[in-house]
Amino acid sequence: MVLILGVAQMVSVGIGERIGSIIGGVFLFFFGLPFTLAPFMILGEMRGPDAGLGDAIFLTAFSVPFLLAGLLVQFLGLGSILGAFRSTIDPGSIPRKLPPGPDGISITEHPDSGYLGDYLRQSEAINGRDWFRKRDSAHRLYYYAQNEGGSPGWSLDDRDDSGSKDWFNGGWFPYDGFELPMGRKQWNVDDGQWVFIQELESFASKEGYEEYLESIRGKPSPVAKVTQEKEWWK
Repeated sequence: MVLILGVAQMVSVGIGERIGSIIGGVFLFFFGLPFTLAPFMILGEMRGPDAGLGDAIFLTAFSVPFLLAGLLVQFLGLGSILGAFRSTIDPGSIPRKLPPGPDGISITEHPDSGYLGDYLRQSEAINGRDWFRKRDSAHRLYYYAQNEGGSPGWSLDDRDDSGSKDWFNGGWFPYDGFELPMGRKQWNVDDGQWVFIQELESFASKEGYEEYLESIRGKPSPVAKVTQEKEWWK
């Protein structure tokens, strides 16, 4: 039964990638096996009345690094095998813990000028948090919840994805809470450069825009929502 479930998960998320992880894990496991067994073979030679205390101490100290190295490599191999059968976390399955935040944010400081500009909050949540897409662009701010390993935190990226991949071309900010990373913070981008994010205030400057946002809230396609908002501002 476990094997059937594992195969089903492999089909759903990159069967080629998962097979590669299994092969690599098996290789690492058997590669570390001689290192793990070597200490037992060495210490087995100490049996008998001729085994002195000095020899025992030396052989034990000599064997421990082999044992630890072998166990480490085998542990990595088993982790790779188990990871191949473990399904990724669906970004849409994590419930919200906070109500929706601001309708828009603005990034006014970033080492890559492509990430500067206004971002609109999308109707659906990713990993239980709001996410924002830059107007007329693929640049986005979203929360990564260790869906495929790695560390949790806020990510800036310029590629389209459901939020399951650990992508951060524009940097990432390690965080395990639910609040937005507002303010001027040192992100992991270009050797720790500063990124400044603030709430976008300009939405309130046009009469009726709040009502317009409510009218398009809940649209299934975030791309369609951005297109509609662009039409409003024309």
